[in-house]
Amino acid sequence: MGSAQLRAPQDFVPDIPSAQLRSNVIPLHAQRVQLEIFLTGTSPDAFRNHLATLLHSPLGVYISHTHMLHDKVRVHFNIAPEDLDFTLHTLIATMSEATIGTITRIVR
Repeated sequence: MGSAQLRAPQDFVPDIPSAQLRSNVIPLHAQRVQLEIFLTGTSPDAFRNHLATLLHSPLGVYISHTHMLHDKVRVHFNIAPEDLDFTLHTLIATMSEATIGTITRIVR
């Protein structure tokens, strides 16, 4: 009768040099765009109400920063290019009094 022999796992898996191993991670170099809008209002309360409306809307997650100017507030959205259509439509529906500024590619 034969006896069973225990084999180590490396006996079944061939040695592959690390240079030949392929990574299953796909590098994503997603481009982002910055959309700039301006909110105008007559009082600080109007500015706060506009910003509160934007922050509580679906667009709130895209706001990267805001900047108060003399008579208006500048709001920057950091979005993926494929979300630009959704962002513009939602912005027009949510804040029709906003002035749409520039759209620029964010280079990293």
